[in-house]
Amino acid sequence: MPWEISVGLAGASLLVFAVLAAVTVAEIRRTGRSAAELTTTLDRHVPAIRQNLDEIARSSNSLAASLHSLSERAAETGRGFENVAGEIRVLERDVQENLVAPVQRVAAGVSALLAVGAALRGFRHPFRRRRRGKGRA
Repeated sequence: MPWEISVGLAGASLLVFAVLAAVTVAEIRRTGRSAAELTTTLDRHVPAIRQNLDEIARSSNSLAASLHSLSERAAETGRGFENVAGEIRVLERDVQENLVAPVQRVAAGVSALLAVGAALRGFRHPFRRRRRGKGRA
């Protein structure tokens, strides 16, 4: 009887193997169909994705060129501002040296002359008053 049990177990094992093989084959077929559907979907959408990626690449290249151009313009504008600021400093110094300082010196001289004139008038008037007063008395 031991051989009959062995044959029975071998038969049961073959039956389990056959069932598992059938299930595995069914899963492989289902996976194959899913892969075929995925391939079909990818074949349909990959060209559009590539076009989008190409457009993104062109746009990024255009953006990089625009940013480079703007950077150059900003640098040029900065240099222009530096030049204008330098010219303004030179003009301010020239105005200070050639206009304001001479006018201040002239104003100081005129002020000094006016002060001397006022002082002289102050001295003259007391003398006149004394003379008038002396002559009448």
